[in-house]
Order: sequence, then structure tokens, then C-alpha cells
Amino acid sequence: ETYKLPHRLIEKKRRDRINECIAQLKDLLPEHLKLTTLGHLEKAVVLELTLKHLKALTALTEQQHQKIIALQNGERSMKSPVQADLDAFHSGFQTCAKEVLQYLSRFESWTPREQRCAQLLGHLHSISSQFLPGPQLLSPPPGPLSKGSSSSSSPPAPLCAP
Repeated sequence: ETYKLPHRLIEKKRRDRINECIAQLKDLLPEHLKLTTLGHLEKAVVLELTLKHLKALTALTEQQHQKIIALQNGERSMKSPVQADLDAFHSGFQTCAKEVLQYLSRFESWTPREQRCAQLLGHLHSISSQFLPGPQLLSPPPGPLSKGSSSSSSPPAPLCAP
């Protein structure tokens, strides 16, 4: 009995620490990742989304690092000026689309379950795909609005897909 009580307290403190860390991770996740799930985020989902986000950030950091190295070495980009402009436009479009969806979620109380959210995401995806036929940063919503293209593992993750 003298062993069980301290052991239970130690285990409770350990579980509390784990739960607190998971809660902090949940708070650190970007809103667009939280919108990819319906309702309550389970601990396992929080950990999975955190890993997904960290992998995306790591890939992005590596790409930026490679660009810096290329610039330091005086190498020119292998892309044509038109393709570089299209990439810059697409990146800005994606950032703007994410900001719009985050605003609608936060201040207009749009939820991923609403049809208007799926319609907006489908529209933004179709417009985006007109400018860059490669992998999309926004994934299309499931169902009739989907254009049949698959999402890539490139950052960031889907915004509003249920």
C-alpha cells in the first residue's frame, strides 16, 4: 500500500504532463489544420496533425535553404521567367485563399461541414488549377465538387475539406 499511493501520484502527474503538452500542441496548430477534422480533436489526431505540420515546415525550410545556397553560389534558377512568375502568383493565391478561409472560420463562424465552405474551396481550387496544373496546395473537397486531382504532401495542408 505504501508503494501504490506514490506510484499512482507519479503516474497521474506523468499523464497530466502529457495531456498538457498535447493541449499546447493543439493550440500551436494552424487553424486550417484544425479544420481538417470534424469536432473534437483527439490526442492521437493532434499528434498526427503536428507531425504533418512539422514535416511540411521541414520540407519548406529545406527548399528555402536550397534556394539560399543556389543564390550564394551565383546559380540561376532553372525555371523560365514565366514559370517563376506563375509560381509566385500561385503561392500568393494560395496564401490569400487560406487567409480568406481562416477569416470566414474565425469571424463568420463557417464550419467545414457547411456546403458553402465546400463550394468556396472547390471554386478556389478550380481557379488555382487554371494557373498551375501541378500539385495543389489546396485539396479539393470530396464529392461532386472534386475535380479528381489528388492532393500532394507539400505544405500546407488542406484548408476546409471535411
